[in-house]
Amino acid sequence: MAFKSKKTFIASTACIVLAGTMLAACGGESGGTAPVSGDSGTKAAAGKNIKVLLSHNNSGFASKGPDEKKDKYFKELSRLSGYNVNYEFLGHDIDFRQQLALRFASGELADLVRTGGIDWEVHKGAVDRGVFHELGPLIDKYAPNLKKKIPEVAWNSPKVSRNGKIYGIPVLTGTAADRVIFYRQDMLDQLKMQVPKTLDDFLKFAEAVKVQDVNGDGDPNNEWALSLTDGMSWNDVFTGSFGVRPGTWHLRNGVMEPDIIQPQMKEAIAFYKKLYDNGYIEKDFITKKQGDRGTDIAKGLVAAWGAATYQYPAVSTQQYPNQPKAAITMAVPPKGPRGENFLQIGTDQVYFVWVIPASVKNPEEIVKFLEWAWSSPDADKFFAYGIKDHNYTEEGGQVKFDPKNPNNAGELNEKEFFQLSINVRENGLNNPMALKVLPNSDVILKGYEDSKTTIMKNDAVYMPALKSLEGRPELNVGFVAGSLFYDAFVKLVVGKEDLDKGFDAFVAEWKKRGGDAAMKEATEWHNTFNKK
Repeated sequence: MAFKSKKTFIASTACIVLAGTMLAACGGESGGTAPVSGDSGTKAAAGKNIKVLLSHNNSGFASKGPDEKKDKYFKELSRLSGYNVNYEFLGHDIDFRQQLALRFASGELADLVRTGGIDWEVHKGAVDRGVFHELGPLIDKYAPNLKKKIPEVAWNSPKVSRNGKIYGIPVLTGTAADRVIFYRQDMLDQLKMQVPKTLDDFLKFAEAVKVQDVNGDGDPNNEWALSLTDGMSWNDVFTGSFGVRPGTWHLRNGVMEPDIIQPQMKEAIAFYKKLYDNGYIEKDFITKKQGDRGTDIAKGLVAAWGAATYQYPAVSTQQYPNQPKAAITMAVPPKGPRGENFLQIGTDQVYFVWVIPASVKNPEEIVKFLEWAWSSPDADKFFAYGIKDHNYTEEGGQVKFDPKNPNNAGELNEKEFFQLSINVRENGLNNPMALKVLPNSDVILKGYEDSKTTIMKNDAVYMPALKSLEGRPELNVGFVAGSLFYDAFVKLVVGKEDLDKGFDAFVAEWKKRGGDAAMKEATEWHNTFNKK
């Protein structure tokens, strides 16, 4: 089954779904009857059609793969689960937020909707307006294993629950930490350098990359030490070397304050400015799309980039044209002036959250499907290894999984589709079942252990969305486009404003426009929460 829309991929094996909409040519509302085709030849019973609305998460196969190949996975998932599961992928990051906001505004949703949390800014006030089903009683009755499989730290998250009531079902990160830096080891070897241990080491490495033709294409001026794009929240690997991270709050002198207004953040911005001024990063980095980064990496235009450990199998085995010695090394960030190298924030382990709109007439069936996904051995194998005799084989009861199999690898990293993109329970790329069958699994597992050493304590891990920040996206404390911090970061790095004066002006503006009220509210929350 194939559609020409690049953003809409529907898994239905019986209904033709119009690309870009949720209007089905047959089957009608959730709860209609539609056959599940595929090898089994069985049919989904009434009430077992499930439409899923989510982001393609910048995954190559989800966003660009052939629809007929995706359909193979959809059919297998439907066959195994007994549900006719339809997926519609929207964009990634900023695009996803914008597209999802339009869907909430129009009411054009699905049975299962991916969101950042039940109070996410994209659909502010949805819980209060009764937009979502309360799920606690349904989970207790129809899906007891969800409470057993998903850790309490996730259920307690305000992304999932409010006032003791559950409105969302967590999709887990699969690990406490997975962020690292990928370096081109062959470029380090060519430069006769080691992985940078300090920021000074990185600057020396960056200068060497700048002046030498490390990718061997004959042009010494088209390589950069670090990949940066408009998706700064993913690409930022250095603020933690100064003891701060965007998106984090810490109690300082009895007051909850975001890291973005701390003097150490100005130090971090100064370091990025040095990278920019010295030509170690691209001059147009802020207009470069995150989705283009993979092309730059394959061409050998960048020597290092922020990454996740689970990406190592694909990135280390992909093709690097005209670069036969290409090799990848994982490492933690270089240490900063005070010996810090944080990269991840302590979290509730929630990757994203499923919500079931109140308009869904059979929410118990959606909950039952998730119970199957978390409890069935068939689901375990599907989300870890894909389809038998297509993605993996079995010999003597042992799984044989070859990541270089064209059905697992390729330019679009096909295995990411079943392990991540359509995995309704977790980021399956972190799943030990998937990791243990990979070549170099010892290297990968060490990457996870190293990543855990870079976790920063977050005093606001359970802090709910602050009312003082509602409707104020410009006050967002993370790397979010349109926020005061994001805009200040860009202006200061590229030199449109003086670093000292510009940063101080940003802090004053943030506080004046509502930041002071947010810090007061956050402090009151912290004091109340920690008295429990």
